Amino acid sequence: MTDNELLQQFFQAARQTELPDNGFTERVMQQLPSSSRSSSLLKSRLWTVFCIVIAVTLFVLLRGWQLVAYGLVMMLNTPPTNQQLLTMLFSLVVAGMLIVGEVMHSRRLLQV
Repeated sequence: MTDNELLQQFFQAARQTELPDNGFTERVMQQLPSSSRSSSLLKSRLWTVFCIVIAVTLFVLLRGWQLVAYGLVMMLNTPPTNQQLLTMLFSLVVAGMLIVGEVMHSRRLLQV
């Protein structure tokens, strides 16, 4: 028997038990602000699009491609030091964690 099955079995009795709360739960639920999933998802998408537009605009206005090209040329012409390799590894780990976090957050938004 797996851990999940054991937990399901353990909480089965509690799930069927109803505790009298004199309408407390209903009153609390009525006072909570109603959340519209589609509204918050739309706001999130609009904010993301806005930030991307600002980033692309700044990249073009500040000629970011020149900085990227210069960095690539310098990186290809000089061998990396141990510190640079560690910095690149750390950056990749942080970027990976951010991507995984964003994917998990998006899944939670879609499931609600």
